[in-house]
Amino acid sequence: MACGVLVLVACHGEPDTTPARTAFESFQNALRTRNEEACRRLLTQESAAALSEMPWERIASQPALEVLSARVQDYGFRVQVKDPGDGGKVGEYVVVREYGKLVVDLVASAALTAEIREAAASKDVLDPRPLTPADIDRIRQHELATPPR
Repeated sequence: MACGVLVLVACHGEPDTTPARTAFESFQNALRTRNEEACRRLLTQESAAALSEMPWERIASQPALEVLSARVQDYGFRVQVKDPGDGGKVGEYVVVREYGKLVVDLVASAALTAEIREAAASKDVLDPRPLTPADIDRIRQHELATPPR
């Protein structure tokens, strides 16, 4: 049985990451041309909320990010990029499948480099609230869009 698995992996090689790279590059092009509707289609629903605060002018004035590579993760892909406008600094963006298509997840991408800083007197406060019908619909849509594992 183990030999069969090795042969199967050897025959198929590495998974194709071209669709993830293409999704990121399409998002970057839409972002740089200030096409908010195209950006919305190329982002996760949660990430699309950030478009209203996007610094469109600053993004358009900077050089484009250079896609270096992409790799498969449990939840999607990580696309590695180089920022020529920031001294060649390397970063990563998360690309996931949502509602059947590959989209950029800015929230998960930001979490890759986020640093948690707490004030000395800070404390965690949990403020529960009941789920609204819209929350339940969004949860159900996400469940339906997620392929079985």
